[in-house]
Amino acid sequence: MELPFGLSYRALRACQLRGMRNGNWRFLNVVERGFYRACMAYARLREAIVNPKLVGLLGELINKLGSTRRVRALRLAVEEVDRVAPIYFRAGVFNWAPRLYRWLNEEPYLLWLGLTKLSMPYS
Repeated sequence: MELPFGLSYRALRACQLRGMRNGNWRFLNVVERGFYRACMAYARLREAIVNPKLVGLLGELINKLGSTRRVRALRLAVEEVDRVAPIYFRAGVFNWAPRLYRWLNEEPYLLWLGLTKLSMPYS
């Protein structure tokens, strides 16, 4: 029985399978995998997990499992832009390079920046 609130075993299993198919399951550490499996076992015994704290913790793991390489790249790029944009602004870089400001807001540039950061071995 699917409840309108909480997380059922079927929903958790579907998210786990999606994470295994897209390769994100291997990005979870041992504790996160164990926690996820324990929650699946608990949800199998009960109808659903409704505890807000557990649902919140599982929500973070579900976001990790459902994330794609593109989403991770865009998230990394936005973090990098948020880090360097104030420095560039104070240094006056946008005055002599106005196109840079537009690039920092365009998705293709952000995707390139994020994929570059993802492919760096030391990042």
